[in-house]
Amino acid sequence: MTFMRTITIAAILAASVSTAHAQKTLKLNGVQPPSHPVSMTHEFFADRVKTLTDGSINIDVNHARALGDAVESVQSLRDGTLAFVTVSASNLSQIDRRMDMFSLPFLFKTADHYWDYLTSEKAAEFVAPLEDRGIRVLAFMDSGARNFFAGKAIRTPADLAGQKIRVMASPVQVKMVEAMGGTGVPIAWGDLYNALQTGVVDGAENNHPSVFTMKFYEVSDYYTLDEHARIPDMLIMSQDVYDSLSADEQAAIDKAADEAEAYMRGAWAASEQMSLEQLRPLFTEIIEPEKQPFIDAVTPLLKEQGEALGVTDEVNYLLESGKDF
Repeated sequence: MTFMRTITIAAILAASVSTAHAQKTLKLNGVQPPSHPVSMTHEFFADRVKTLTDGSINIDVNHARALGDAVESVQSLRDGTLAFVTVSASNLSQIDRRMDMFSLPFLFKTADHYWDYLTSEKAAEFVAPLEDRGIRVLAFMDSGARNFFAGKAIRTPADLAGQKIRVMASPVQVKMVEAMGGTGVPIAWGDLYNALQTGVVDGAENNHPSVFTMKFYEVSDYYTLDEHARIPDMLIMSQDVYDSLSADEQAAIDKAADEAEAYMRGAWAASEQMSLEQLRPLFTEIIEPEKQPFIDAVTPLLKEQGEALGVTDEVNYLLESGKDF
């Protein structure tokens, strides 16, 4: 750790001091509004850390990109000026291109298959190299199945022809939309509503709670439940900040993160179902398409990108294990 980074870490750990003991205040940034299940999980995590450390660590929870958008937050976390953030695995592809594996379409067969992998040692080993780049993965967060929403009906991949579809800053997501006949356009999450409203893009893709909480039904008419991807969010922590804590504080952080992961799974399941029901009357039509044409359109992409990202063995394992679900 460089001298200047040591000074930075010391600065963010210096906290308010009570007569009983020094309290460390660590900042957490969330990109979702307070009503989103990820945001509720952040509050739960902060409460558990405070309890498990007997108040020695206080987490200052921020919502709705108060401390920056996803890409900016990842950089702040690596610099040590931010302690925690939850971002999509796709947002980490610029740090470690292997993380874009999670963006591959139809990689996970079902929600059970998805969680069977995320809770395995293989998943822990897969993300462990991020620690050498200043990022410690504390927990996986559910983000459900992703679906298209747009101004025109998308019933087959052919309907994406000529359409500009917003995606995250993920090369795989761009290539996925291209494989289906459209154009993938990376746009920051906070800018998407305006981009849809002004016609910068024709559509986008995300999960039910995010579509509902961000009110994208106001600027889109059709919602297509093709479930083309399940990309996990990750609660990540600055490795430098983690290393600066005592062994007991690290253990408390790890335990609180495990509990938050379990909490999030329950909160997400309830929110996902409720959000879809709330969305039904808000779109002109919610389309439940035949998925096979979408699968067929992107099947070659899994082999091609698996090789390009250097994750062929992991992709083959997931495709094979998916047969059991």
